Amino acid sequence: MNLEVDEMKTLILYYSRTGTTAKVARTLGLALDAQIAEIKCSHYRSNWLGYLIAGYDSVKGNLPPIEVPDLSWKNYDLVILGAPIWTSYAALPLRSFLSQKPDLPKRVALFLTHGSHSPAQKAVDFVSSLLPIPLEGVLDLPQSQITKDQFSDQIDGFVEKLTTPTVVT
Repeated sequence: MNLEVDEMKTLILYYSRTGTTAKVARTLGLALDAQIAEIKCSHYRSNWLGYLIAGYDSVKGNLPPIEVPDLSWKNYDLVILGAPIWTSYAALPLRSFLSQKPDLPKRVALFLTHGSHSPAQKAVDFVSSLLPIPLEGVLDLPQSQITKDQFSDQIDGFVEKLTTPTVVT
């Protein structure tokens, strides 16, 4: 059974320390008519000290405490996870969430935001290793494009990939 795009129930669950990833989450939410939920982590403030602590913890793999909305992930047809890349890995709050082994639906996608110094493939591979199913789609966006609002083509392509029905034989 294939769901029509209009019937698809989508959740975007993201972490954003500075607001860049949140901007992408909101844009995707509008494009997909999706519910948006935020992973909160007070451990990493949006100042330089928070930046340094985040980098140190990321290298060490120190998972922080997080706050996640009380939602039933299985009630969604698609969950899109979003986070910035820190030291070549998805941000620790997303990794904390995934370490809890949430009962996600059969369709999971990922979007990552990053500076030019952090290629996405290592982060994508790491997140994939934490999931029991393959990612249905991946979007990685450089911060420079997000800041300049030059990422609509990438959003459109990602949305099209996620909403195009697959033929089941």
